[in-house]
Amino acid sequence: MTVDDWVYEALEQHPKSGATLREIQRYVDEHHYEELATDTIEAALENLISQGRVHKEGTRWQATHKVSKDDALKKLFGE
Repeated sequence: MTVDDWVYEALEQHPKSGATLREIQRYVDEHHYEELATDTIEAALENLISQGRVHKEGTRWQATHKVSKDDALKKLFGE
């Protein structure tokens, strides 16, 4: 797994309210036994934002809602 995957996994654990930088850092430390620097997490978040997988609301980040395979095909090709 990459740092981006760990950060996204941490965000999935806070689906309603999102997660702060410190909450993401704590989750990765507790579940993957890695102490990530804040700039590393921020870089991963920026990468995830550019991929459209994450969005920021104030000081909290949230994972975007996943789209089902059928909905993705309908969006891509129409009905």
